[in-house]
Amino acid sequence: MSDSYDFAVSRDDLRDITILKAPGPETELSDGQVLVEIDHFSLTANNVTYGAMGEAMSYWNFYPAPEGLGRIPVWGYAKVVASEADGVEAGTRVFGYFPMSTHAVLEPGRLRESGF
Repeated sequence: MSDSYDFAVSRDDLRDITILKAPGPETELSDGQVLVEIDHFSLTANNVTYGAMGEAMSYWNFYPAPEGLGRIPVWGYAKVVASEADGVEAGTRVFGYFPMSTHAVLEPGRLRESGF
């Protein structure tokens, strides 16, 4: 059983939540991908807005979910636990826009000294 989870909500009723299995440390990455372990994130009024405006503002497009569900984005901290992306080393700590999840597979763009 996976120890990695995604928090998802019904797109029609944000009070209806679901916990899904997520890709974890055993996940095989494709070229250009990284696996991050999300350890802290904040919940603010912005997150409610991301959920409420998920369709209209395309917030649901950032992190895929099964039909009818959405993954609300959050701002938080994570550690890169595996990397197949040039310029991103495992062990790197990053601040960014993540899903409410324990882990996430990302494809870094615009690499900078401060992150991606």
